[in-house]
Amino acid sequence: MLIRFFLIMTLPLVLAACTDAEEASSAGEVVARDGASIYRQYCVVCHSSGAGGAPVVAKENRLHWSHEVEEEGFEAIVREAVNGVNAMPPRGGCMDCSDDEIRATVIHMLQLSGAK
Repeated sequence: MLIRFFLIMTLPLVLAACTDAEEASSAGEVVARDGASIYRQYCVVCHSSGAGGAPVVAKENRLHWSHEVEEEGFEAIVREAVNGVNAMPPRGGCMDCSDDEIRATVIHMLQLSGAK
């Protein structure tokens, strides 16, 4: 069980090594990633299964995500994503993600959940 948890928690780091962002940045380009691609690379492992207590991103959890936006506010959710919360590391493990990229990822997650 501990090995499985370790694999789940390190998978985003392994996947990060597989991006084309390094190639683009070494060519002098700054590549802004969209929220969907960041979500697929860093967030989906925990937010699709609830691993580590992560709230699941799904239409079935629309009320949870809508409530979070209403209670905490969108900016507070973005701050939690940037700083980390509970078992989630800062920036969801995407240490080279900008604040704008994290914001776009939160928006994408809310849209996937149908939050209002």
